[in-house]
Amino acid sequence: MDKKVDVLINVFAKPYQTALSLLSLMRHSGRWIDRIWFVQDNPEGAAFAGRQFVLDLLPNIEFYEPVESRWIKHADLSRMGEEPYRHSLRYQYGWEKTDKDWALVVHNDINVKGDVVGRLLDAIPGHLAAGQVGMCWVCPAHHHGLCSSGRYLEYRPGLKEFLAIASDPKGTMLTDVVNYMVCPQLRRNPWPLPACRVNEWCALIDMARARPLTMPLGEVRPFGAYVFDGVMKEPGPGEAYKEFVNHLGIVYDIGVAWFRDMHHLGHTCAHVDLAPVLEHWWGVKTRYDDALYHQKELRARAVLEKEYGVRFSR
Repeated sequence: MDKKVDVLINVFAKPYQTALSLLSLMRHSGRWIDRIWFVQDNPEGAAFAGRQFVLDLLPNIEFYEPVESRWIKHADLSRMGEEPYRHSLRYQYGWEKTDKDWALVVHNDINVKGDVVGRLLDAIPGHLAAGQVGMCWVCPAHHHGLCSSGRYLEYRPGLKEFLAIASDPKGTMLTDVVNYMVCPQLRRNPWPLPACRVNEWCALIDMARARPLTMPLGEVRPFGAYVFDGVMKEPGPGEAYKEFVNHLGIVYDIGVAWFRDMHHLGHTCAHVDLAPVLEHWWGVKTRYDDALYHQKELRARAVLEKEYGVRFSR
C-alpha cells in the first residue's frame, strides 16, 4: 500500500539549516512525502537571519505565520477553543490541516542521510508514534540504570520510588525533587516519567488514531504544547514574575504531556534508533550562542553547496 506522509515543521531563523533539513529529507524520503506544513515562528525576531530561501526551492510547501509566537511559554489549555491561539502552538496548524493518516514532525536542524520515513513506517505498526524515545540525559531513572529508551514501557515506578531516585539523580536532571513533589498529575501517576516523550526532532505520528484523541477534537493535550504541572501563584501588583518563586513545579517539554496522556489511554510509541539515517545538530544552544549559531549555519551552507548544488552569492 502506498503511504503518503505530510511533514510538520516550525521554523525560527536558521535559513541554511532549514534548507538542508528539508532538501535532505526530500532527497532520501521524498517518495513518501506530499505536503510540508511550514510554520514561520517569530518572524520579527528571525528577520536578522534573512529570508527562508528554501521556500523558493520546494514546490510542496504550505506556509503559515501564526498571530503570536509561543516559543517556550506554557499553553493555556482553557483557550484551546480559540483557533488563532491554538495555531500558535508548535506543529498544531499542520496537525489540523493535513488530510494524511501519517505526519512526520521534524526540527529545522537535521541532516537526513537515509530513508528516515521508510524506517519509521516500518516500525510504527501497532503504535501511535515512532521515533527516538526519551530525554534520557535528564532522567534520574536512566542515570540509575533502571530505564532506557527501549525499556520505557517496562520501568513504571510509583511515586515513592520515583521521588527516591530523583532525590539522588546521579547526573543531569530536569529539575529538583521539590518541584516534582508539588505536581498534581505527576503525583497521581509518575509514569511515563517527565523526561519521556517521542522526540520531535524527527517523529512519525499515526494521525488517523491520534488526531481524534488530541485537542481540539479530544482531551489529549496538544503535541506541540509546553504544559505546566505544579502550583502557580500569580504575582501581586507591580511584582515581577520569578520562576520558582511564583511557581513550583515543572513545564513539560514539547510532546511530553501528549505522550503521557496517550499512554494513560493505553497507546504506545516505538523507539527507533535514527542515528544511521539522521544527524540532529541540537540547535537549541544556538539561541544563546551567536558564534555557535553562525558556525552551524556555515556548516549547513557548505553541505548545501557541496552535496546539493545550491549556489550562493559571495
